[in-house]
Amino acid sequence: MDIYCTRPNCTKPLNSFADLDSGNTLKTITQKFCTSCGMPLLLGGRYIVESPIARGGFGATFLARDRYTPAMKRCVVKLLQPIGFTSAQMVVAKQMFEREATVLEDLGTHPQIPDLLAYFEVQSGQDEFFYLVQEFVDGFTLEQIVEQHGAIAEADVLEIMHSLLPVLTFIHDKGSIHRDIKPANIMVRKSDQSYFLLDFGAVKQVAGVAQGQKSTGIFTPGYGAPEQMRGDTVFPSTDLYAFAVTCLFLLTGKEPDELFDVSYNKWQWDRFVKLSPNFNNVLHKMLESAPSDRFTSAADVLQALSSQASVPMVQPSVQTPVKPAHQTSIQVPVPVPLPNFAPAVPKPAASRSQKTPWLLSASIPTQFIGAFLLGVEAMLLWQVSTTVGIAVIGTPANLISFAAVLLGIILLRISSILDNKDLFVFVNLLSFAAVWGGQIFAKVQFQNFPNWIEIAQYCGIAGFSAIALMAAFRLIFQLLYSLL
Repeated sequence: MDIYCTRPNCTKPLNSFADLDSGNTLKTITQKFCTSCGMPLLLGGRYIVESPIARGGFGATFLARDRYTPAMKRCVVKLLQPIGFTSAQMVVAKQMFEREATVLEDLGTHPQIPDLLAYFEVQSGQDEFFYLVQEFVDGFTLEQIVEQHGAIAEADVLEIMHSLLPVLTFIHDKGSIHRDIKPANIMVRKSDQSYFLLDFGAVKQVAGVAQGQKSTGIFTPGYGAPEQMRGDTVFPSTDLYAFAVTCLFLLTGKEPDELFDVSYNKWQWDRFVKLSPNFNNVLHKMLESAPSDRFTSAADVLQALSSQASVPMVQPSVQTPVKPAHQTSIQVPVPVPLPNFAPAVPKPAASRSQKTPWLLSASIPTQFIGAFLLGVEAMLLWQVSTTVGIAVIGTPANLISFAAVLLGIILLRISSILDNKDLFVFVNLLSFAAVWGGQIFAKVQFQNFPNWIEIAQYCGIAGFSAIALMAAFRLIFQLLYSLL
């Protein structure tokens, strides 16, 4: 069995123990130590770390198993790992870590907040390590959904809001404020598509203080409310502000700095997505600069979303054209589910490849046009190859030249310089030019060439066939991914 060492800067953290492959030994052994640094490996005497999940300046998280459960249940182990902290900063860090454990113990009773399983210290030589063990949610974050599938449709975002606003109500009623709501801290569980709110390390307890408390400056840039960025008093509406920014990211696939117009000091998302009037107004009110101008509670937001009347607001003075944006519905599971704690560092942008053919991700009219072009391309290439092609590509030299041109197109396609749309236009224009030129200048060679109406019919048949085949492939892909 392999066990991962959690000590920061351990040179060889992965340890292998053949004796632990026996189930009885695994349950009865008292402790195991890292062969490189001597760090205890059975955390709290029961948790076996399998692999790291994320590391940062304040903490590190690991995927682990509980050896005292029959199925070796998975869990998430979070380690307090301050780097370069002074003694005073270390005291504050410990207090925040202990507060997170206290808050999780209280808030973990909610079904959409991971349970706190354990909280303990481990002594290794002169070093002290603080651990927090939490329920593992097998799913993926909203941040990863957008990176893999693009922007999310309004109906799905509304579903997310209706699911998580009651969670915020629960948190606020308990006298706490999350202070770090963002797409990476919202997870969808793969088994039942339930939404979970994660990472309560920045939670601020305001119980007994009606007007809130001073913020300690913990937030994610772009998502923090103005009062939070200034280090001023935070309120429940501070979480609502961050939640609204999160929704904008989901709706547009754009980072907050792309959506906030600094010249007018206001949020401008109309050029990326067109929302229903009521939802649009609700988001505007959640994003007001002054906390007093926002909704006072998550329950008020829910009521406004359910209301048919729009929320009163001042319309933006600058009107920008709406650029259509492709939006996809949430589908589970995704190819690469994320563990409970997502890395704090930005992830690389998703590659151009998709799990289904690119044409199927477009709108229905675009699919029909693209499929018809496929038919045009197939018919024209066939005609050119059986007329001009046979006449011209007769010598080895011409054949080599033609192969070199096709190889060049393929290389451009692979290198992403020439994408699918460019390839359609390039090949079809080239084919049209060849056919028209042949009809005008080489009529003898085109005596058996079908008329244009007949060609259009062939192209239509080919296009509908392409749509049917691609739809069949899409169904097969969805079935395969649902089994993975």
